Amino acid sequence: MILSLNHVSGGYLTRKIIRDISFDIHTGEIIGLVGLNGAGKSTTLRHMIGTLKPMGGEVTINEQDWYIHREKIAVIPDKPHLYPNLTVNEHFEFIKRIYQIDKDDYLNALIDRYSLRTHMNKYPYALSKGTQQKVSIISAMISNPTFLVIDEPFMGLDPRGLKYFMEDLVRLKIEGVGIILSTHMLNIAERLCDRVIVLHEGDQKFYHDRPYLTAEHMKDVTLEDIFFSIIEEKR
Repeated sequence: MILSLNHVSGGYLTRKIIRDISFDIHTGEIIGLVGLNGAGKSTTLRHMIGTLKPMGGEVTINEQDWYIHREKIAVIPDKPHLYPNLTVNEHFEFIKRIYQIDKDDYLNALIDRYSLRTHMNKYPYALSKGTQQKVSIISAMISNPTFLVIDEPFMGLDPRGLKYFMEDLVRLKIEGVGIILSTHMLNIAERLCDRVIVLHEGDQKFYHDRPYLTAEHMKDVTLEDIFFSIIEEKR
C-alpha cells in the first residue's frame, strides 16, 4: 500500500503553515521528516492522520481518501496521550479490544523489553514522561498498523529504551510497515531512514533516498551538511 500526500497545503484556521507538500510512503520503508522548530513537521503529520483538513491537495492511501483506511494508521505523538483513568494494563487491554487483536505473547515480550512490568497497575500521573512514552509506543505497535506516524518520539527515552525502539522500527519495516518519523535527531534519521524530507518554513526543500545520500559524489557529505546548507540559504 502507498500513503500519499499530494500537493498538500494547510494549517490552522486561516493561517497556512505548510505549502505544496508531496511525498509517498510505501509499506516496508522508513521516511524521515526533519526540520527546525516551526518548520511544519507536526502540521504535516496532523494532516496525514486527519486531525487537520488540508486547505489544498489531498492525503490518500492507494489513491483513495485516507479516511477509508484510517484504521491502518497508528500514531506515536510527541507527547503521550494517555487516558488518566486507565492503568497501563487497562490501556493495553483497551487497544486489544478496539482492534480485536490477540497478541498476548507479543505484548508480554514488549512489556518486558521496555521494562514496564512493575508499572502495569499504575495510572499515567504516576509515570515518568519516558515511561508514558513507552506505553504509547507499545500501544501503537500492538495495533497491527500498516502505517506508523511518529512525531519526535525519542525525548524522554532512556538509552536502553532508545536502542530498543530503533531496533523495533527496523523490525516493523522488515515486517512491511510503512513508517514516517519526524525528528530533530539528524544522526538517527540518517541511520534509520530510506528516504529523507527536509521542511523549512513550511516548504519542502529536500526529498531524496538512501542511494542518493550514499552515492559516490556524496561520500563526504552528511545529512547534517545538507540540512544546514538548506536552512542557511534562507537566512
